[in-house]
Order: sequence, then C-alpha cells, then structure tokens
Amino acid sequence: MWQRMRRRREGRRPWVEDTGRIRAVLCLGGVPWQDLDDAVQQVRVKVLERLAAGGEPVCDADAFAAVVASRVAVDWHRGEQRQQRLAQRLVSLGVAAGEAAGTDRDLAVMVAQLLDDLPAAQRQLVVLRFFSDLSVPQIAEQLGVAVGTVKSRLHAVVAQLRMRVEAQEVGWHG
Repeated sequence: MWQRMRRRREGRRPWVEDTGRIRAVLCLGGVPWQDLDDAVQQVRVKVLERLAAGGEPVCDADAFAAVVASRVAVDWHRGEQRQQRLAQRLVSLGVAAGEAAGTDRDLAVMVAQLLDDLPAAQRQLVVLRFFSDLSVPQIAEQLGVAVGTVKSRLHAVVAQLRMRVEAQEVGWHG
C-alpha cells in the first residue's frame, strides 16, 4: 500500500507500469498463461483510451485497472465460446478436424467477399461487433444511435449473411 501511495506522489502511472494485480485478475478470470501478455496489453490500451477520452476522473487507478482486467477476461471467454461454436458448426457440416485447417482459408475468403458486398453501414456494424468485439452499447455510443437500432440492424445483417453463407456452402463443400 505504501508503495502505491509513493508512486502516486511521484507522478508515476501504476495502472500502466505495474501489472501484478492486472495479471492476477486475468489469471483468476481464466485467461490462459500463454495469452496473459496480450490480455495485459488490452487492459493497458483500454485504460489509456478511457483516460484520453476525458470525462470523469478515475479515483482509484488500481481498482479501475482491475475492473478493466475482469472485463477483458470476460471478453476472452466470449471469444473462446465463438471459436468453439464455429468448430462445432464445421463438425456438423461434415468437415473433419484435419480438413478444417485447409478450409479456414476458403471460409475466410468467402466471408471477406460477403463483407465486401455489404453496404458500408452494415459492414461497419459487423466489423465493430465481431472483429473489434465491441458490445452493442459501445457500438451505439460510437455511432451515435440507439441501442435498439444497433440490435435490429445487427440482427438483419447477420440474418442476411447467414442466408448467403448457407447458399454458398453447397458449392463450398461439394
């Protein structure tokens, strides 16, 4: 505790320089050891983005960084669940584990083509939600629209993409 107080008096930024507490929160949140450095970097970026945005000052920077770390851990779990669902989907389509590595490139090319065909506004929603991994409220805030609007637009574009993917799967696998 005294070290933290001394660092604050000296003008150091403990939430950027000290990673022990952040690492502990991430580990307790279930982030694997090999992904820990990347997760710490994500915490740093999110904290610095918050500070750069201005707004309400952070009273306890260590506690704030710990909260951000817990949210990064949750985001990591969501990403893992998405990967597992994709793997299950490939298995249900009859793609063997050995074939999955070879078809990843084909799937990526197909998705990229489908994204290119989307109007810019729809493509922006998909990229923010699924590639930048932003939540619906974060997207709504960035775009300056209501949360319900983001939800309905995302639902429509995902349904459209799903139909296009299913239509192309026959040619993709056959």
